[in-house]
Amino acid sequence: MPDAYATDARFYDAIHGDQRDDVGLWLSYAGRTDRPVLDVGCGTGRIALELSRAGHEVVGIDPSPAMLGVARQRAEDDALEVVFIEGRVIDLALEEGHYGLALLPADVFLYCADAEEQVATLALLGRCLQFNGLLAIDLPGPALWLDPATNGQPVLTFSGETEAGEQFDAWQVHEDDLALQTRWLRVSYEQCGEDGTLRRWQSEHQLRYVYRFEMEYLLRLAGLAQSDIYGDYDLGPLTNESERMIVIARRVQG
Repeated sequence: MPDAYATDARFYDAIHGDQRDDVGLWLSYAGRTDRPVLDVGCGTGRIALELSRAGHEVVGIDPSPAMLGVARQRAEDDALEVVFIEGRVIDLALEEGHYGLALLPADVFLYCADAEEQVATLALLGRCLQFNGLLAIDLPGPALWLDPATNGQPVLTFSGETEAGEQFDAWQVHEDDLALQTRWLRVSYEQCGEDGTLRRWQSEHQLRYVYRFEMEYLLRLAGLAQSDIYGDYDLGPLTNESERMIVIARRVQG
């Protein structure tokens, strides 16, 4: 199966590596358990490595070999012991009752293709939690939901350089479908050579958005109970202006 993030891995840390607005929240939840923490969709290890630095036992899973290659190198460079596993939740045999906290950060849950995969993913994560273990899901809030009015409009999302000093621009263009609750997203990375030659790399992603009460129902089907919902990383209320929707669920079945 092609690596959907093979292109993104080269530029990902330049764009997202310094993002820390959510890290404090995940550290606070990890501090509530003495059990290992599971970071689903760990990417290049942005969160997993921070949890490890704080003394937590961490397992990160991701379907992208390219992203995990970066994560493993970062862990080695920083002498951190993090277990990284390649794959999707629905394809892995995760140890049951092993984790005190499972994280689905930064829109990772949107990569579930349909309701069947959503429920299967949640159910498997629920079974890998110890009784009363927590599942945290970070989703787009109402202020960052689908926007068909801007379909096809290229947006410059980043201009800077990689760790190797390569200057580049990142552009995004989407096609949103409210009826299907989906977003097709194309990300373009552009570099201009000294001779003026423009080089471009692209990746494409399909995302499936989730409403608040739809999420609650999916959790019930998966044997989990929603315990809290917030609109930001400071645990403020969910409002129409919220850019994030933080869902906290608990394993309630034995």
